[in-house]
Amino acid sequence: MNNKIHSAFFIGGLIIFVILVYNFGVNEIIENIYKTGVWFLPIVGIWGFVYLINTCAWFIIIDGFNSPLKFSKIFSITLSGFAINYITPVASMGGEPYRIYALKNFIGLDKSVSSTILYTMIHYTSHFLFWLTAIALLAIYSPLSFTLTVILIALAAVLILLILFFISRHKKGVLVSLYRLLNKISFFNKYFAEKYFKEDSIIKIDKEITSFYNKRKKAFYLSLILDYLGRIVASIEFLFILKSIGADISFFDAIFISAASSLIMNIIFFVPMELGIREGSLMLVMNALKYGSGIGVYIGLVNRIREFFWILVGLLLIQLNKYGIKKGNIMEDLL
Repeated sequence: MNNKIHSAFFIGGLIIFVILVYNFGVNEIIENIYKTGVWFLPIVGIWGFVYLINTCAWFIIIDGFNSPLKFSKIFSITLSGFAINYITPVASMGGEPYRIYALKNFIGLDKSVSSTILYTMIHYTSHFLFWLTAIALLAIYSPLSFTLTVILIALAAVLILLILFFISRHKKGVLVSLYRLLNKISFFNKYFAEKYFKEDSIIKIDKEITSFYNKRKKAFYLSLILDYLGRIVASIEFLFILKSIGADISFFDAIFISAASSLIMNIIFFVPMELGIREGSLMLVMNALKYGSGIGVYIGLVNRIREFFWILVGLLLIQLNKYGIKKGNIMEDLL
């Protein structure tokens, strides 16, 4: 990748990171780390395992076993991609362009685009499955009113339809139909299609997407299961946070807290780092579990501090990998 592009991602991300930390308050960060105590280490550390599982899912999609990329390289790109996603105000997808740029010199532009789109689609599909899990747990372990039952059934139906839609796009492709639809819009056709998008390239990338599902179906489902497993593992964070203040919850409660809060946050997707949205969603979820709303605010604060740590790691890896392009991958030397 061009070093200037690396620097642009790094500097832009670092500026947003500093602004977020400043607005949050350094004293607030220190105070909450102190309040969490030794539990802060496993809270941060569990996400190292989550990113490792996410990397395994993407590694399978890329077919890393048959590519020049080593697992450690993909791990560093994964961390950096998620770091950029955290601070991106547009559907938390700013890390996808970075993934494409970081991969293209190793496996080519078409495959880097297709593998990134594939992982994003699988990542969303596993999210829908995770939310279905929360609905099932709520139905099994909590008494539901008639109104809430109807709402949950409708929500489950929508999620199932979304899962089926995403799987169908893996079978039939997504880019060609989208490109041809957008091409009917004169503004897109005049200013974007002719200059930046070539139909031959779109068709080639779409074939890469459909080929993964149609020819490597076991790999597709393994990648989906791994990404779903990553979400289950991430729920352990809530166990650790509540343990730090002496609260006792079950693992099923932790999964419900994680899934329900993420559902609310994803409905309002355009706020960088879900500022204010996360705390509000956790207050609602903790109230539903008969905990005080203050605990929800505390969980949100610790979540955010943990994210600050991994954002900083991801941004530093962008800069390290800039120097690792011609001199070898620095992550390989570190791992």
